[in-house]
Parts: sequence; structure tokens; C-alpha cells
Amino acid sequence: MRMLLILAGLAVSLAAASQEIYRWVDKDGIVHYADQPGAANAKLINVIEPSTYEAPDTASYSSSGGDDTGGGRSGPAASPYTSLSITSPAPDQVYFGADAVVLASAELGGTLQPDHTIAFFLNGDRQPGEGGSAQFSGLARGSYSLRAAVLDQDGNPVIQSRPVSFHVRQPSKLSPQSPQAPPKPPPKPAPKPATPPRM
Repeated sequence: MRMLLILAGLAVSLAAASQEIYRWVDKDGIVHYADQPGAANAKLINVIEPSTYEAPDTASYSSSGGDDTGGGRSGPAASPYTSLSITSPAPDQVYFGADAVVLASAELGGTLQPDHTIAFFLNGDRQPGEGGSAQFSGLARGSYSLRAAVLDQDGNPVIQSRPVSFHVRQPSKLSPQSPQAPPKPPPKPAPKPATPPRM
């Protein structure tokens, strides 16, 4: 079985190079593939052209560094924006408690078109927000993924930010990171050694 997988991989690589592949079965029943006939019973087989996948030319990820932006595309579907990035929260920022308030903000490279809006998506669900900012509260303990996107009038993404993760933790009285951690008690004095009774 392993030999067949190796031969199949060889056949694929040879197909990309020459497009002429011969197949034959030897006396032991092993199937062979090569670009030259290796036996009298070798048959020339048709190789299907390798297929390639092209991502749809819709929204692209953006970063403040300018790579993966929609501004590099040409044609009518090109984005009018050079970048979109989340400026708050910071990557892997930690919030404590169910009453924590997460302020989200995004920075857009370019002028927002009149029929476009900036939307925030928390774990894939669209959240209410306005003017490149949003606020989340009452979040359960766990990790969250936040991304921003500029949407056109039909709700289709024009450009997207890279996702940012943040975490909500339960405050603990024993955790030094918790804002409610009690101060450490002063150390107790060591007991005095007992003096032996006088005789």
C-alpha cells in the first residue's frame, strides 16, 4: 500500500512534467507508473490536468503593516481602502470578571465611503457598533476572537482586519492578577524558645 502511494505521487509529479505516463502491472501484480514504458504490456494513459484553486476576489485581510490589503487589486472590485486593523483590545489582552467592559476600536486606511459601514464580529457574530468602535459587556469566561470589516450597502465585506484574540477570566481572591486580591497578611513572629525552669 505504501509503495502504491509513492508510485502515485511519482505519477503526479511526472504528469506535471511530461504529461505522458505509462502504466503496467508486473508478474507480482504490482502496478507501475513511469514516463517511459517499462514492460511490453505498458499502456499510455491520459493524465487529467492538475486543477488549481483561486480564492474569490472578495474581502481580504488587512494589517496595519499594509500587507494583504485590498488596495493592491485592480479593476472595479478593488477596495478603496489601504488597511483595516483593530487597535483595541490588544492581542491576547485579559479582562477579569463578568462585569468587565471590552472597548473595541478599529483604524481604517482611507476615507469611509458613504454607503459603507464598519462592523465588528465577535466569534463570527456581528455586533452593534458605530463609527469604528463598539463595546462589549456581560461576557462569559473564555476566549474570544474579534475582527472588523467594512461592509458595502448589500452587507458584503470590502476589506477585513486580521482577527484579534482576547480573554475573559474569573477573578480569584488568590490570584495576584485579580484586582480584588486581598493584601498578604504580615508574617507571624517566630515563637520564643521556652526557658528551662530554675532548680
